[in-house]
Amino acid sequence: MAPGAARAPFPGSAQSTLGRAADHRAASAHAAQRFAGGPLDYDVRDHATQVAARTTPALAAPGGSGLRPATTDVMVGGLAPGAFKLAAELLSKVGMTALQAGGTGRRVAPEADAPHTFVDGGVIMVQLVRGDVGIHGLGTVTHVVGDKLVAFGHPMLNGGVENLPTALGTVHWIMSTQNRSFKVGEPTQTLGALVNDRQASIVVHTQRTAPSFPVNVTIEGVAGAPHPNWNMRVAHDQFLAPMFSAVAIGSALETTSAERNDLTWRATSKIGIAGYGSITIEDFGAGSRTPIGPGDFARSRMSRALGALLNNPWHSGTITGVDTKVRISHRRETMVLRGSELLESTIDVGQPARVRLTFDPHLGKRRTRIVEIPIDAGLAGQKVRIKLRPAHQQQRVVAPPESYADLVRVLPKLDFPAEALIATYQLPKEAGAAFEGKVAHRLPPGAADTLRPTTKSLAPMMFGAFKQVVIPLKGFVIGQDSVEVRVREVVR
Repeated sequence: MAPGAARAPFPGSAQSTLGRAADHRAASAHAAQRFAGGPLDYDVRDHATQVAARTTPALAAPGGSGLRPATTDVMVGGLAPGAFKLAAELLSKVGMTALQAGGTGRRVAPEADAPHTFVDGGVIMVQLVRGDVGIHGLGTVTHVVGDKLVAFGHPMLNGGVENLPTALGTVHWIMSTQNRSFKVGEPTQTLGALVNDRQASIVVHTQRTAPSFPVNVTIEGVAGAPHPNWNMRVAHDQFLAPMFSAVAIGSALETTSAERNDLTWRATSKIGIAGYGSITIEDFGAGSRTPIGPGDFARSRMSRALGALLNNPWHSGTITGVDTKVRISHRRETMVLRGSELLESTIDVGQPARVRLTFDPHLGKRRTRIVEIPIDAGLAGQKVRIKLRPAHQQQRVVAPPESYADLVRVLPKLDFPAEALIATYQLPKEAGAAFEGKVAHRLPPGAADTLRPTTKSLAPMMFGAFKQVVIPLKGFVIGQDSVEVRVREVVR
């Protein structure tokens, strides 16, 4: 069992399924929904595949029976075509079928004679996203007992203990066929929370309020855009929240700027964390004839950070909100590193290596720039190979997080500013170490041997020492190169 995971009660235990309590902490710590991997390795698609691998065997029909598991219809409204395709792909892995529906998650006035609470045989909806984008699981109430009920007659995610918002709803149309029957509907009033997701049914507590958090998107740089501001509310779930946040933000961008022209986008996302303030994550992209969309955000740094905060072994974090501001320019702001040239092949100790860089901008004139790279004095008498690589392909050296506070501190520091070139060279016979949130890039002589204990495994992470120099640029670099410079010996 994963650290901090709640032990799931089993059918037939002293406490009945219908009356079983579930709080927010237990829900977010449930192992069936957790990402299996290091928090810094989080990936939305990998998470969906893992959840499917855990839940599918439990739902499989007996061999040779000809039966297949029942799926949950999910009404999807307000998503652009690319976003709908991604949502359908991810939902299908966990037994849910996305159905394109009109409207969004905004509140709809119920009919005058509509019930104001759940009733046997009535409509129940699980609100995954509401607002300018609506994503809702749709099903039928089986039986109500006091302030609790069972519904669906099959699982939604088979995730066990859950805490997802539910709502009353209305059905607009029913497609009844032997092949594939389904209903089209939308929510009318938020009420209760899905607290248990079992093989036989889901369990809802009507007096509970499930957590959710706002996702707000502001888009700049698209003249005449009729809807530059998007506001959604996403269910607070360690699996669903990163996925639907990426889908909702990507859909807003796809809708606002879907032209297949050259463009560059820069996104700044502010993620609020209860008890820890907020962190800021930078994302970017540039392309030709490929409109910005949800695929960009499914693999974004923002999604990685959100997934890490919700899937880690230390703390079931509470997200208070995600505010994303995206600036779009209708130019492809990229440039190819065409070559590099040392201005002096041999330098004195203390003298920087001067390198002429040649860039070919997209649809622009070739340009050059001379940069100075400081060379460590300890490399006297040696040849130094300097590797030149785009900053967006490099990561900073950080100490592996060992607590939730470490994780919050590390996430914004993982990446270099994307519009830069990184010059890297090794420091032979030297070592660095990372331990308990701190990094020593260069250890004193003999310190590395001292830090390598022979009687315990809990020790600093050691690595070969190196030097990185950030060269700021305007635009994103494609390609890499290297040069070799000789440092003269010091004659005494």
